[in-house]
Amino acid sequence: MANGVDANLWLETAPNHPLKRNKTLAVSSGNELSQNCLDAWQAFVNSLDTTVVFDGYALQSTVRFLYANCATHSHIAEYFSSWQELASEATLVFFSVENTREHFEVVCEERGSEWTAKLYEYVENTPIGVVNGFKGREGFLEFWSNYQLLCLELLSGASVPVHVAGARSWSDGDFEVLASRVGLVSER
Repeated sequence: MANGVDANLWLETAPNHPLKRNKTLAVSSGNELSQNCLDAWQAFVNSLDTTVVFDGYALQSTVRFLYANCATHSHIAEYFSSWQELASEATLVFFSVENTREHFEVVCEERGSEWTAKLYEYVENTPIGVVNGFKGREGFLEFWSNYQLLCLELLSGASVPVHVAGARSWSDGDFEVLASRVGLVSER
């Protein structure tokens, strides 16, 4: 508990993550993936009396999987609309990358060549990567740019509150300001 706010943190790869998706699910068909994601969210929302979700799973591990698996735009929009109905009390914070190339130069350098190689391989082997010939760094950058544009389009018509912030290095003070702005903590 910090600033008087109860919070739980689950790392994306944590085995006990309440919205954990396995690799089989990640490459399942669009309808099956959408429904499994929505079911996981429903169970999560129902599991707590009050919840603050500050997590990438509304888009990162759902919309991205749908996009990667060549789901239609209308299917992705339908999923996102259904998600908003389940998570109507949620506030979305989206960290937008202004310059994809510059951003990932820093991120790839920080995370190293092994992580970067896995990322490129993932994109190359997705259905959208195969169809569009996304290869290596350039293919990844195109994949990410397209995915981010899709997210921004979905968020522009969202029924839940949305805060778009620049992806950059954030200090604890920056996060406190953001948390205040989105209503997670009261302003001091």
